[in-house]
Amino acid sequence: MHLWLVLLLALLCTGCGAASEWRPAKERGQDLYLVDHGRHVGLVLPAVGLQRHLSELKAAFPAARLIEVGWGDRAFYQHERAGAGLALRALLWPTDTVLHLVPLSQSPAVAFAGLPVLELSVPPAGMERLLGEVAASFARNEAGNLRDVGAGRYGGGRFYASVESYHLLHTCNTWVARRLVAAGLPLRPALAFTAGALMRQARSAKGEYAQGYSSHN
Repeated sequence: MHLWLVLLLALLCTGCGAASEWRPAKERGQDLYLVDHGRHVGLVLPAVGLQRHLSELKAAFPAARLIEVGWGDRAFYQHERAGAGLALRALLWPTDTVLHLVPLSQSPAVAFAGLPVLELSVPPAGMERLLGEVAASFARNEAGNLRDVGAGRYGGGRFYASVESYHLLHTCNTWVARRLVAAGLPLRPALAFTAGALMRQARSAKGEYAQGYSSHN
């Protein structure tokens, strides 16, 4: 069997199951946002929630109301002019990764004016699961502190080392999709390879959530 066929089957199988476990929430939940940067989608979360799980972020971003979280291959993400070579390397075999955190004092629609922004609402319990999964992705040093690995790309952000690996089946956008699934949204992460695919699934999920909420009120 050809390698690409095996990979395609793996993608499709990995995408199954998560969506079927979802149930509409009975209560209006907590807000989060997705920002479409073109190649990747940023996940914007309430700062107080993320700082509750990662206390070091209180000192790093004391004035933040929201925090945008991105994840991806370390060499590609931190390179000023990342090209096709780095992108191909990141896809072909597992590589080290980083999280990119950017503090926001304004709404994402204002902070990222001109970029597509999608607002979502998830149950409180779902938000806690999502925050827990994001927190679990951070690597720590021998002293138990977050591994800060440099200044971010914009907005006073910072890069932090992650414990996860980047590869063909685990990319920046599938990473975000998996966190949204943990929050209770009906996405298929394996089919969220591109930013556009992830945003389309998220818009559909938003409609299903709203419909489910309305049916209980």
